[in-house]
Amino acid sequence: MTLKFTYTGSEALEMLKTTFPKSWEQEITDGQIFIRSLMRMYQLTAVEAYQKFLNQTGSVEKSISTLAALHVMNCQSKIAEEIKGIQENQLAYGNQLIALESSKNTSFEDKKTLRSYYISKQNELQQRIENIIFDYPVIGAKRVIVQTNLFKN
Repeated sequence: MTLKFTYTGSEALEMLKTTFPKSWEQEITDGQIFIRSLMRMYQLTAVEAYQKFLNQTGSVEKSISTLAALHVMNCQSKIAEEIKGIQENQLAYGNQLIALESSKNTSFEDKKTLRSYYISKQNELQQRIENIIFDYPVIGAKRVIVQTNLFKN
C-alpha cells in the first residue's frame, strides 16, 4: 500500500504541532531517528528512506510525523550548507589576511587598511552565522550550548 499526501512538509509540521501540542518535538525526533536508521541500513538518501517507509507502512499518523521530520531534516541540511558556505568565505578572508601579513610589497598604511577590512568582513560573516543559528528553532534538545566565539580571532 502506497500513501500519497497532498500537503507539504511544513504543513505536516503544523499539523503535528496542532495534534500533539506537548509531544510534537519528540515525534519529530523519533521520525528523524527512524529516517536516519533507514538511510544507514539501506544506504539511501533521506527522501528515499521516507519513500521506503511509506511503502512499508499503513499508518497515516506516523507517515505525517515522519514527513514533518523529513521536512525538519531538509531545513537543517540547508542551514548547514549555508553556514558551511559562509565559513568558507570566512576562511578565504583569513587566507587573504595571512597573505597580506607576509607581503613585503604592501605599505604599512595599506596593510592597516586591508587588515581592518578583512577582519570586519570576517566579523560580518560570523554575525550572519550567529543570526542563522539563533533564528532557527531547536527541536528535541534538553540543553543547548552555543559557542558564539568559536570562529572569532
